[in-house]
Amino acid sequence: MQKKFKISLVIFLVLAVFSIATRLVLADDDDEEDDDDRPAASSSSSSSSGTKTEVTTNVSTKTIVERDSDGDGLLDPSDSHPNIPEIYIVSDDNGNGIVDQFEK
Repeated sequence: MQKKFKISLVIFLVLAVFSIATRLVLADDDDEEDDDDRPAASSSSSSSSGTKTEVTTNVSTKTIVERDSDGDGLLDPSDSHPNIPEIYIVSDDNGNGIVDQFEK
């Protein structure tokens, strides 16, 4: 019983040390990232005598709703028959009464 306790204690201590070390490493990385986000301070002063340019941009948005009337997954503009689902469209080119898909 004493040996199992010692082994459990050693495993617990190893996991605790690993957890603490991982947190310290991650905390150091977060500090470095915060430093990168700060803008660099510039102490140089310069004056320029130029003209200011003003740019105006207009953005217009138009929403187009395309429908799928028959629910077959093809939008109506690209569907050759928008009111009939694809599952009901069959082809029988040779006219024998059997759908060509099943004749293959």
